Amino acid sequence: MIDLSVIIVNYNVKELLENCINSIFAAAKDLNVEVIVVDNNSYDGSVEYLKQKFCSNNKVKFIESNINLGFAKANNLGVKEASGKYLLILNPDTILQEDTLEKTIRFYESDKQTGIVTCKLILPNGKLDLACRRSFPSPSVAMYRILGFSKIFPRSKIFGKYNLTYLDENDTYEVDAVCGAFLFIKKDIYKQAGGFDENYFMYGEDLDLCYQVKKAGYKIFYYSGTSIIHYKGESTKKSSISYVNNFYGAMRIFVEKNFQKSFFLLNTVIKLLIFYRALVSYISRFIKSVYPILIDLILIVSAMLLAIRQRFEQFPLEAYGLVILIYSVVWIVTLSVTGTYKKENFLSILKPLYGILIGFFINSSFTYFFNEYAFSRIVVLRTTSNAFLFLAAWRLAVRLIRFFKEKDLFHNRENTLLIGKSTESERFITKQKKKIDSPYNILGYISSDYNESEGFIGNLDNLNDIITAKKIKHVIFVSETLTNQQILDVMWNLKNANLYFKILSIDSDLILGKNSVDKVDDIYLMQIEYNINKKFNIFVKRIFDIVFGVFCLIFVYPWIWLIIKIKNLSNTQLKFLNKVLLIPSVISGKYSFVGRSIWDRTSYGKNFLGKHGLTGLVQVNFYKDLTEEEIEYYNNYYAKNQSLKLDIEIIIRTISLFLFRKKIIYYE
Repeated sequence: MIDLSVIIVNYNVKELLENCINSIFAAAKDLNVEVIVVDNNSYDGSVEYLKQKFCSNNKVKFIESNINLGFAKANNLGVKEASGKYLLILNPDTILQEDTLEKTIRFYESDKQTGIVTCKLILPNGKLDLACRRSFPSPSVAMYRILGFSKIFPRSKIFGKYNLTYLDENDTYEVDAVCGAFLFIKKDIYKQAGGFDENYFMYGEDLDLCYQVKKAGYKIFYYSGTSIIHYKGESTKKSSISYVNNFYGAMRIFVEKNFQKSFFLLNTVIKLLIFYRALVSYISRFIKSVYPILIDLILIVSAMLLAIRQRFEQFPLEAYGLVILIYSVVWIVTLSVTGTYKKENFLSILKPLYGILIGFFINSSFTYFFNEYAFSRIVVLRTTSNAFLFLAAWRLAVRLIRFFKEKDLFHNRENTLLIGKSTESERFITKQKKKIDSPYNILGYISSDYNESEGFIGNLDNLNDIITAKKIKHVIFVSETLTNQQILDVMWNLKNANLYFKILSIDSDLILGKNSVDKVDDIYLMQIEYNINKKFNIFVKRIFDIVFGVFCLIFVYPWIWLIIKIKNLSNTQLKFLNKVLLIPSVISGKYSFVGRSIWDRTSYGKNFLGKHGLTGLVQVNFYKDLTEEEIEYYNNYYAKNQSLKLDIEIIIRTISLFLFRKKIIYYE
């Protein structure tokens, strides 16, 4: 006989679900457990992937739907196929502790009036998921939540009642409702309560089920004796209008169904809230869509004022205020007509040029045909050039900022610890060390065994001190060396340390954390063709070396030469600045700005890797104490992927390393 049926609704989270199912069977122990996966028409190949992973486990069953049924209907479909005495409604983005099922059943059976039990749900930052314990939305509870008082005064028994934030997270107590991420219930009680109401699509069905169970005379408990991890995805952003409509629409259904006496009041409040949140959402989106127009308008007016100042020593601005506004609006209109403010174009440099030029011809015609709006043609011409420069400048600045953030050009790797050690974690570190844009600066391993110290920088006992001293931002758990209970204990103990917790999956190709699954790139799969030897790339690279080299020779070289002569510099600074003195060799073609290290003298068979460079991937990564194999990898990676964009990125990163990082070693 099946003791427990676990119902999981999946939608495009196959990797998370795989780990969730593994944790279920790790927690099953002596229990006879079946897992029923209801797939809501996923498009990521979830069913095929999971069937292959669990092909030898006949306790994992799959129900495939060709449409997205929603949470309520999909769970009801799974329950129909369930054979267990107990049901566990579980989210796919969860990981159970090894004792979770055993302890939950034991607690459930300790009181015959128990209807539903949930446990402690811990988020990836180590804090409690507040949705795991709730009160029903009575008029006062709903009002305080709507007005935001529950967030302002979370410890108040009056204002913090919706999520019960005034209660101790480590105590066990009866509550009104729990969330559907972990909802443990007897199958008979589930059927008695009518299951999930299928009028709900995404939100509110768990609240409604809890209300029906309470109505039938059963108790609902928040049980703190065991914990699970809840990654809690953010596929539906809470600021979106769809979230507002779905969430508060579900609340409206709940109130209409269960609180008929106070329905009119609550329904009115909810409708006002939906209107308010929708209004805020629309205003926010409107501002986001028009801010380029507002910036351009301000800059065009500024460009015209600057042009007037350049043309006239004294000018009656008050008399020409309307004229300036009309000319500016004309340019805004022509910018709009040329598509400058389309979402895909608003950072374009060419679109504003077209719009400004068209506006110039229109505004110039005013000086001929509309005397009352006539203006100096020199002012119009200068405004045209000033306006384009201003508009192009802010767009270019935004593009550069985005580029810097995307490429992490200032090399902001964050200090990271691995808890546990295995061959898989060693392989993971090797991959991260070779990865060009790895976000992790891995400082070492933490031992989970207090008697083991070799190869570790500490253990769980002094973990807090290490995190503080080393300014740790990421903690990665090596899953095969730790139990889920150990992971959860560490997360809970460090919940106030402002850390990002992640779990390294067994095959080290997946890192589970927050609301996403990070795939570790397979660094050995690379293209065969070498960009460095393509004729077009050679031409562009040479032009860049000449143009940028001449610029640096005129504006940078003299200052660097002077600094070297008159200032007492460290060896590291000298090694870096001496590279700048090689710019004439770049212009002559002996070297390139970016390429293989100058000290890496050409040997037979290496000409295909390109010229030696003043900087390059090896040079900017040499502070990591690269091995010969890693140097070869970086040289090959650059040769295969060389582009002007990559060259510029390496140059900027080189400068940022020199300016912002200390103790960097540069080799000639």
